[in-house]
Amino acid sequence: MSHRLTLELRPAYNIPSHFYMRGYNPDGRPLNKSLSAHINYTFSFSPHSHFGKVYPTAYQGIGIATYTFFAHESIGTPMLIYLLQGARIAKLAPALSLNYEWNVGFSWGWRPNSAMNSKCNIMVGVALPIVWRVAPRWQLSLTPEFTHFSNGDTSFSNSGANLFGLRVGASYLFNSHDEDAPTHRYIAPSKEYADKSFIKHITWDILGYGGWRSDRFTDSDGHFHCIEKPLPLGGIRFMPMYHLNDYFAIGTSLDLHIDGSANLYDGVHDEYYNTIAYSRPPLYEQTAVGVSLCGEISAPIFTVGIGAGFNLIKHGYDMRTYYTTFSLKAFLTKRLFLYLGYRFNSMQYTHSLMYGLGIRI
Repeated sequence: MSHRLTLELRPAYNIPSHFYMRGYNPDGRPLNKSLSAHINYTFSFSPHSHFGKVYPTAYQGIGIATYTFFAHESIGTPMLIYLLQGARIAKLAPALSLNYEWNVGFSWGWRPNSAMNSKCNIMVGVALPIVWRVAPRWQLSLTPEFTHFSNGDTSFSNSGANLFGLRVGASYLFNSHDEDAPTHRYIAPSKEYADKSFIKHITWDILGYGGWRSDRFTDSDGHFHCIEKPLPLGGIRFMPMYHLNDYFAIGTSLDLHIDGSANLYDGVHDEYYNTIAYSRPPLYEQTAVGVSLCGEISAPIFTVGIGAGFNLIKHGYDMRTYYTTFSLKAFLTKRLFLYLGYRFNSMQYTHSLMYGLGIRI
């Protein structure tokens, strides 16, 4: 395998998503900028291995980082550990290439506030690195990126942080074999897939997931009040997927989703608006059954997916008609995988994080 070590600085603009971020905070000014320092290790598989032959320019690894928003009293100084993966999209010149990259991680050290009321948050990011091979063992990169921090509604509130940035990095390659690797196979199927019958292009994924989220109840006057204690949720997804080639798959998913925080009512609070009690509806009113269209991008170890769904069976206001999902599958074996998902009620409202385990048939 080939290995590399990368150092990066990532200045970014934080889109103010809440009045707290716009200046209504202890620092008394907009929290609209950030700076982070990153170090990450990545590796690529040998060109003689299965993964190296199918994904010749793919790399994956792990990174750590520290962030500052120049306002420790208001938002803290979070730390981050994350997984990353990328590959070449196009070779722009003999020493210049355009890549894609995604990051998924876990951050801590936030100072809870009215915009992001959590000490820990999930991070997801996408980027388009422009990489310049300045020497046999050195690379420089200039990378536009988007990064999102969110607690997944595990506590209320959850406006999140949305960072648009341009990162600068330098990488040292301990050894490398990808400089002449082809990229055209990202479009064409490999011989292995071209020789398969239609039914053998299909895989069947079954997974179960769980999680928790905070929500609000409605009192007798129609006012909303937050429930501080997270409530459990879970579900099952059955996903038949048709693989166009080694990289892209399309399919459907039958989704059963049970949310213990949905459609709560008749909440009772004290004079300080702390939650005392609330009523739960019957289980069927906290259950939804939907069908979604899905697309996935596969690479070594990881598969990234997106879905857009429609609830065929639902009850109450909290179970919306439409939903979307973003997911990451990390394969422990050829068939067994870990699952991390993010569910939205439509594209506008975050709903929950999903942690699960699945099997591919």
